[in-house]
Amino acid sequence: MNQHKGTSHAPSDIHSPTTQDEQKCEKFSYRWWLTAPGSDETLRSLTERADRLYGVPGDDGYVWQASENRGKDVDAPSSIELLRLSRMLGMPVQQLVAHRLHDHPALLHPGERRAYCPRCIRDDQVSGRPRAFRRAWARFFLLSCQKHDVPLQWAEPRLASIADPNLNQDLKPPEAGVLEVLDLVHTFAQTLEACLWRKHAWPSNWRGTAHLARAFLIRCLVNVTGEYAAPAAAQLWLSPALRPWITFPLKPIPSMGRNPWDCVRRVGRPAWRRAALWLTAWQVVPKLPKRLRPPTIPEDYLDAGDSWWEQTPRTLQPHQLTLLYTALKTSCQVLSNETLPDRSRLIASSRTRSSSPSVDIDQLTSSNG
Repeated sequence: MNQHKGTSHAPSDIHSPTTQDEQKCEKFSYRWWLTAPGSDETLRSLTERADRLYGVPGDDGYVWQASENRGKDVDAPSSIELLRLSRMLGMPVQQLVAHRLHDHPALLHPGERRAYCPRCIRDDQVSGRPRAFRRAWARFFLLSCQKHDVPLQWAEPRLASIADPNLNQDLKPPEAGVLEVLDLVHTFAQTLEACLWRKHAWPSNWRGTAHLARAFLIRCLVNVTGEYAAPAAAQLWLSPALRPWITFPLKPIPSMGRNPWDCVRRVGRPAWRRAALWLTAWQVVPKLPKRLRPPTIPEDYLDAGDSWWEQTPRTLQPHQLTLLYTALKTSCQVLSNETLPDRSRLIASSRTRSSSPSVDIDQLTSSNG
């Protein structure tokens, strides 16, 4: 959102209220003179447009928000908030319902939903509409535009305050070898998403299960030690041709804490997500050609994390963190089996409890994080 704080100057159509009831009515009488939401546009994208025109609201939040929801996700307003917003925009509330986006583990964290398709932004410009972030782009496992079949890019938060930040320019088309890698990552990500949340069957020729693959993804993308460290995805040594599409900064990040999947959802940049998903796809999909092998395989770095735990007394670490690490390690050991074991035995292994009976792999990778 816009970094420059300021008082909202949205027009109002009433005079100064004289009673408490009139003060309540005032909140329903503001107007935002904005273009109606575009196709699949998020409400966060709409409020970003309002911020550029009227200024970012203060600590009190937007006038249409309930006091208990100030500062919370604007993509999922309550029914009364949606009614207030519809009045501010001068449009039927039924039209706004389709733009609401309730939070879900399959979605990026609300503050990280800044992936975009440059061709969709160009379509907005050609049609004379303001740029709009689509609801579909908020999915963690969506890495390419479903309409144009081009890789999603990332809009820096600082660009939120700029009306035309030139987001409609495609990167140089990827080379054939890079395109093959991107297709692998995209296909794997879409399959994993469908198996995790839409009850699709896990491919019979893939290793492990959807939850085991997700556990490996967590270990590639999240710091599982009890101190600042770079995750396995940061160890990829990538060619210049790959870097615009797949990369990850080599810098220490905090420990995963109590909710490793929440840490994953906070990785909004498509290039960073592709890095971890590429590593996971190589581990899960058997018999891939060597040309699709990631330049760095994370086993050595996962072993380094295991060594840290072996050298650090467990009593010095939070009990929940120890349990989560143990469950992750156990699931990844099952997945790392190079053969394709009996599916029923593999599923049973994925449900095996860790050293403590209070945490197992199903809890770790459940829809609640």
